[in-house]
Amino acid sequence: MGLLPWPKQSAKILGEHLLAADTRLLLVTIAVGPDHNHQGDEGLPVCARCERGGRFCDHSTPLKIRAQKNVAGRNAPSTAHDRAGSPVHRFGEPWAELQNEEIAQYFEHYLKVLAPWYDLNDLDDSFTRLVGERALRNQLLLSAIIAFAAIHKSRTGFAASKPLAESHHANCLRLLIGLDEHDIATKDGTALAATCLLRSYEILAVEEEDPNRHLFGAFSLIPRMSSTLPTEPLLRAGLWNYLREDITFSLINERPLKIEVGQVDMNLYRDDDYANHITLLLARIVNAVFRDGQGLVEELRAAVLRWHSYLPFRPYQVVQQETFPKIRMIQDCHVAALHYYHVALILLDKKRKTAKSAYFESQARLICGLALSANSDAVMVNAYGPICFSAKWLTKDNDRRELVDRLLDSQKRTGWPVQPIITKLKRCWSGQDEDRRQ
Repeated sequence: MGLLPWPKQSAKILGEHLLAADTRLLLVTIAVGPDHNHQGDEGLPVCARCERGGRFCDHSTPLKIRAQKNVAGRNAPSTAHDRAGSPVHRFGEPWAELQNEEIAQYFEHYLKVLAPWYDLNDLDDSFTRLVGERALRNQLLLSAIIAFAAIHKSRTGFAASKPLAESHHANCLRLLIGLDEHDIATKDGTALAATCLLRSYEILAVEEEDPNRHLFGAFSLIPRMSSTLPTEPLLRAGLWNYLREDITFSLINERPLKIEVGQVDMNLYRDDDYANHITLLLARIVNAVFRDGQGLVEELRAAVLRWHSYLPFRPYQVVQQETFPKIRMIQDCHVAALHYYHVALILLDKKRKTAKSAYFESQARLICGLALSANSDAVMVNAYGPICFSAKWLTKDNDRRELVDRLLDSQKRTGWPVQPIITKLKRCWSGQDEDRRQ
């Protein structure tokens, strides 16, 4: 299993945050087509640094990261101050860092609260066990964990240090710049795992429709998904997480994935294998539908129906209610699997143009019911994409109000910026964005 090359230019772009207004334009060399939706000559001002580096400027609001100095120290964590008087974190060895009570609390917050998001479809709990263990001796992983944990706590009503989160985020970017495809951190999944954490950091730190654009250089860390999966456990776990996040934003924005997915052979032994298999199928369906790959649709439909016919788990309770049905399952990966199954059915039938709106609404109610019945933040985070894509077909005011209330309530726990999702849904419900339901 080879890795895509990790060019220094991509790493430098990643670190400096000199980004394109449209990420897909910059990914032409990674088999992603150009964006033909823009009009005009794109005659925008170009800054000197981007011009010298042959890069596109980002004309949207960039992520602001305070420049840090003296980050290579080897001593226990300490705090200096920059010229403005703000604290500047000095990085020591991971084990020494964790003797600091504040750092230790963020680390524990990750292990107990946030790691389950990443282990949603992983019964081995790789992002809890492997990431946690490696972070004890790896500054890249520890900084990614602290950055994400601190920004999550600050977004969910806890006292937390945003400057500390920003400094650890910046430290991660600096460490990623020095990596290439030959580094052990690239080969064993450490860099990809850190990138997954950084993506979550930026989702929470920057409220926008596509925070992925800030880390487009990280696509070079993705293993090729053409026939087999990587055998390295953390590399494989990182791949599943990266793919699920890509699916989330593809469903929210109704566009193809940023990574290519071929027909990958999988052995289905455990329940999480089934959840990951439908993830692969949905990824291929998303690309086929949003790239007009009509020839693959029927083949993929047969694969999805075959997957469902062998599914070893079912809900243990289904109760019809005034709003969404209550659908309870034993494990979170069961819920995630059925979410993707119902989204796949919508996409396939939407492509066929034979199903009625009532059918799409019934699928949407199942998707929302599954998410709201799970009482799991890990499930809800993974459900934001399916909900945004499917709930536009909801017609009952009670369902709509209930969903908006529950989305806003979930934001208090997950820190996820749900307002863009709610805005999209309200535009569809009011008829302002009717073409999204066609």
